[in-house]
Amino acid sequence: MSLSESPLTAATTRDVRLSEGNPTAMRLIFSRLRRIAGGREVWALADQAVVSGTNFITNIVLARTLGIRGFGVFALAWMAVLFLNSLQSAVIIAPMMSVGPKTSEQNRPSYFGATVVHQLCFGTLCGLTIYLAAFVSSVYFHDQTIRRLAFPLSAATFAYLSQDFFRRYLFVTSQTGRAFANDILSYLPQVLGLILLAWLGHLTTVGAFWIIALTSSFGMVAGMFWLGRITIKTSAIRAVASQHWKLSRWLAPSAIMEWISNNLFVAVSPIYFGVTVAGILRASSNIVGGAHIWFLGLDNVVPVEASRTLHREGIDAMVRYIKRILLCWGAVTALFVLIVGIAPSFWLHLLYGPQYAAYGYLLRIYGLLYLLVFLGGPLRAALQALEFTKPIFWSYTIMTVFSFIFAAPFSKWFGVQGVIFGSIATQIIYQSILTGSLLARVRHIKRQVTDDRTELLADR
Repeated sequence: MSLSESPLTAATTRDVRLSEGNPTAMRLIFSRLRRIAGGREVWALADQAVVSGTNFITNIVLARTLGIRGFGVFALAWMAVLFLNSLQSAVIIAPMMSVGPKTSEQNRPSYFGATVVHQLCFGTLCGLTIYLAAFVSSVYFHDQTIRRLAFPLSAATFAYLSQDFFRRYLFVTSQTGRAFANDILSYLPQVLGLILLAWLGHLTTVGAFWIIALTSSFGMVAGMFWLGRITIKTSAIRAVASQHWKLSRWLAPSAIMEWISNNLFVAVSPIYFGVTVAGILRASSNIVGGAHIWFLGLDNVVPVEASRTLHREGIDAMVRYIKRILLCWGAVTALFVLIVGIAPSFWLHLLYGPQYAAYGYLLRIYGLLYLLVFLGGPLRAALQALEFTKPIFWSYTIMTVFSFIFAAPFSKWFGVQGVIFGSIATQIIYQSILTGSLLARVRHIKRQVTDDRTELLADR
């Protein structure tokens, strides 16, 4: 394979040659599908289907077995874990997905060794923070239930964050099949363990967190086994921390602000319309939330492939790759939204019952919101590949300020629809800033390359 040939191109070429050597209809079809969708995206989507499907079943088992209060305790505690996971993505995973693919073969062992050390330190810190927060809360509120959750929740936090890191590492190092296997090892035993405890009548909130801690450890251990050769150097640990900080110093506060801007409009709605509307909005968002399968699946692949393409083939090739993702998977998202939007009341009635059928108009508006949400992933991946993440920070800053100012007025002006209209407005702000910044950055880099070539020719 030539130095200018990307792994994606090489994989497609191999498929075509196989089809020519054995021109069966199935091989030709498979080759075309690989050419359209991309091999890594297929693995990522399969992986995300496992994660999303098992999480869906997990929530059903817990909600039916623990009861409303028990499941509420679990959901509130798990929100803290998911918040820490978003910070981990910002300070460790996103920089790794941008820098890792561009690291030379000679420096890869020390680079990934340093990244693993960072992750272990971060995971340990998060586990201790969760434990102390739960323990202090139990003392303050005189609640023994929270105290019993402290240790299993802390263990689940460390194991869950570690497993998520190693699955992302496997995607970064092009071990997509092993990334898929890693999630199989982690998530399927989780579902089976919870179902077994529920069937035996022994499933509790504490037991649920112990199951998550144990099964996430399976994936963590497998990830360490597939880690490959790494070296631990103090100098590399410091150098990688400094390099990652250039990206994460914008991404970390962005993750916090993203959390606020994406949830504030929904959080305010019960003040004006009662808690019932929160259930209606959640039911509608859950249906179009099926798009998360490819949204999150592409997040495992697109930043890595964009960075790799930029490094090996240049900025024009990276821009073409981002355009292909936008066109291909944007069309898939639009088709999904169209199917949901044609008969929204039917889907609400089918999944939730007749009492929800009258709110089909909200489901249609959510479809428009998710079309806009899709655009952000590829645009953000391109900026990360260029190691230019400042616009992401400023977009979330503006979105957060907008949400604080207009969360209440939008609900007053537009009623229930105003909650979703507000979220759409924040997405328009976000996509506009990212698009403008990316176009300006690409033009700047091209102009710089042209100037360098002109100067080189003049010297000759």
